[in-house]
Order: sequence, then C-alpha cells, then structure tokens
Amino acid sequence: MRCFGIFGVCVAATLLGNGVAHGASEGAFQIGDWIGRPHFNLKEKRLDRCTAQLTNPDRITMIYSLDRHYMWTFELSNPSWNFPKGAVFEVAFGIDGNYFRQRVAAMDPQLVRVQLPDTVSAFEAFRKILRLELVAGGLTSQFDMTLANQVLTSLTRCVTRYGATPKSRAAIAAWLKSPVGPASGPSDDLEHRKEAGALAASILSEAQIPNAVSINIDDIPAGTDGDTVWKIGETLFAISILPKKEAPEIGDLTDLIIGVDAPKCRGDFFSGATLDVIETVGVARAYTRCQTQQTSTSTYYFALPRKGGGLYLITTSTRGAEVTPTAEKNAKEIDGNIRAFIMPAMAKM
Repeated sequence: MRCFGIFGVCVAATLLGNGVAHGASEGAFQIGDWIGRPHFNLKEKRLDRCTAQLTNPDRITMIYSLDRHYMWTFELSNPSWNFPKGAVFEVAFGIDGNYFRQRVAAMDPQLVRVQLPDTVSAFEAFRKILRLELVAGGLTSQFDMTLANQVLTSLTRCVTRYGATPKSRAAIAAWLKSPVGPASGPSDDLEHRKEAGALAASILSEAQIPNAVSINIDDIPAGTDGDTVWKIGETLFAISILPKKEAPEIGDLTDLIIGVDAPKCRGDFFSGATLDVIETVGVARAYTRCQTQQTSTSTYYFALPRKGGGLYLITTSTRGAEVTPTAEKNAKEIDGNIRAFIMPAMAKM
C-alpha cells in the first residue's frame, strides 16, 4: 500500500495499476480538496491513466480515473477496510435524494471498484451533482461534489496532454486527411448517402422520434459531418458511412474522435469513451463537450459494424451560445433511443 501522509490519504497500490510516475509532482494538480496526477508506464514510456481523489471526514477516498483511451473508472478506498480480493457486493448511492443500488468489486482489501453499467453516461452526470451519498450496510457517508466538474475537466486535460504519443498523433493526422475523416464532408457516393438516409429514417420510425426533418446537403451547418443529417428540435442527428477500406478499427475510432475534438476546443473540454455490446455486436461510444465563453457543443458518438463492411458512425449533437439543460437532456435521450432501436432499424433495411 502506498500512503500520501501529507494529505492523510492512504490508497491501495492497485490505484496506480502498472504505472510508474515520471516524477513525484509532474502534472500534479489540486482543486479544493481533490488531489490529481498522471501515472506513467515506465516500461512502455507512456501514460497509463490520470487520477483524482477526494477523502471525506469518514476517511473514505473517492477515486476518479481516466485511462489513455478516455475510459473512466470510479473507485473507493479506506485504510480500515479488509475485503477479500474479488468480493462483490452492492452499495446504494444517493443523488439529490434519489438512491440507486450498484455492484462494487474488491480490487484489493482496501479498494473497491464501482461497476457502472454505462461509464459515459455516469461520468457525464457526475459533472452536475453537488453531493453524493453512500450507504453500505450500516455505513453512511457523503461527499461534497461541488468541484467535480472542474476535476473531471482537469482529468480530461491531463490525458489529452500526457497521453499523446508520436504514434497517436500520426494516427490522428491520417484520420483528418482520410476520405471518410471529419473534414471529408458528405460522401460523393450517392448510394452511400441513400443508404445513410434510409437507415436514419428507419431509426426514427422504430424509435418513434417525432418532428425530425432531413437537411438538404447544401444546407448542412458548418462543422457538422454526415452522409445524412437531420434536425430534431435543437439536436442534429447525423450518420456517416465509413467503408471497409477506409474505416479504422472500431476499437481505435473513439481515440481518433476525441483526439480530433480535444485540440479544437478553446475552452473547457470533457470526454469519455467505452466499448459495448448490443445483441452480441461490438460497438463503440464516445461523448465530448466543449464549453467556451462564446459557445457550447455536446456530441454523442456511436459506431457499429455495417453489414456491407466498414462502420456506421452516428452522431447526436447540440451547439449554440448556450446549450440549455433541456436541449442537452433531449440530445442524450435521442442518443439512447438510437442505441435502443438500432438493431430492429437495421433489420428492416
């Protein structure tokens, strides 16, 4: 176990994974009572993850972690715990008086990991809460989350800064120049545009999403990419077809997406990614949010294999001088509906 006595915090060695820091203070940051830092894999000479931790008066330490692929984890630690490694049990978490039960697994006697079913949505929500309560058996505790948004933004910045390698930079540059990359615009292939439009219409029908209007190719807003683009209230819904010969591996796509979005943001940037399975089909998801003094942009990305080879890349985004909570909520619900009805929609094409 490694202890940080100056802060009265003792965290299980598993927190560091296999990473070894370049230096004791390199990249370290403090926001209120949160302590953050990057962790490096010395053997591979690259970032392993960035973590931030907060210890409450009950000596329970909350640990947020973002790895170099922008995948989040949520852990809890206490030096007095003594769980059997691998033990799994349930804990209740309370947000604004609403409680939900979640499984946690013991990574070490003093460290447990919360097994969130959807880390992208969970950490997007964690940015907005002010207090988190914890109930486990007879234990009741709480955390002040007032600064959580700043902490999560700082962790994203940490990975963006220290996670880039010559190989990843080259991959992002190649993706930007790719004929299906974010700067390529709608495909010149009329069959691809027709297929993307048919899939979008099928999704909207299956999910019963009303008031969707297809945008003419000449009227697609600047900065929006897709072979078909639809407007649903304040939300833009787009589908791009990435043919087999030009599409990256689905597991690499979220790295490329976030790697492009991060440097474009001239304000506070937050992101998350995950690999998931829908009806035995492997999919990839990502979320990015950029907040500047002039504008806000929130984008949900969803990629899945295409029957004819390659990938479908589906985006749901909102942007403007101010993205209202209602607009953000609607975009999130549309993204969820798309994922829920994508398989029956594809089956009908």
